[in-house]
Amino acid sequence: MYKLLIIAIILIIGIGAFSGCLSKERGVLEIYITDAPGDLNITKALITIKNVEVHFSAEGSAENNSSAGWKTITKEKLTFDLIKLVDVKEFLGRELLYQGRYNQIRLFVDSAYVTINGITYNLKIPSKVVKVIKNFEIKRRLTTTLTLDFDIQKSIKSTEQNNYILQPIIKVIQE
Repeated sequence: MYKLLIIAIILIIGIGAFSGCLSKERGVLEIYITDAPGDLNITKALITIKNVEVHFSAEGSAENNSSAGWKTITKEKLTFDLIKLVDVKEFLGRELLYQGRYNQIRLFVDSAYVTINGITYNLKIPSKVVKVIKNFEIKRRLTTTLTLDFDIQKSIKSTEQNNYILQPIIKVIQE
C-alpha cells in the first residue's frame, strides 16, 4: 500500500516538474496588423503574407546562445486589404516562444496589389521580405501583443509609367 502511494506521489511530482519545464521558460507572442488612415485615392491595398518570423537574441533568457535565431510565428498564407484595416486590427499569428529579448520581425510577402483611381497595379517589393526592427521581450507565462501599424498611404511610391513600389512604413505598437 505504501509502495503504491510513494510511486503515485513520485509520478505526480515528476509529471508536475516536467510540465513546468515545458512552460515556465516560455511566453506567448500575438501579432496583429492594422493600417493608419491616409490621403491617397487608394481604394484597395491587398497584401498576401506567407510567413512571419521573429528574431530571438537569447539575451535575458535561460536558453543558451545556440537557441538564438529566427523563430516562425506563422506559415499560413494570409491576405489583408490594408485599406479596410483603418482603425481595425486583424490577427496575424500567435506562437509560444522562449522568454527573452527579440529584435526583429520579418514578413515574407507572396504578393501585393494596389487599386488607385479604379486601376489595379502590382506592387513591387524589394526582396519580397519586409523587415521591421523592434526590440521586444517575451516574459515567462505572459502574452506579449504587438500590432504592426502599416501606413500604406506613405508606403506606396510611384515610379515612371504607373509602376508602384511598396516601401513599408510600419510602426510597431506593443500593448
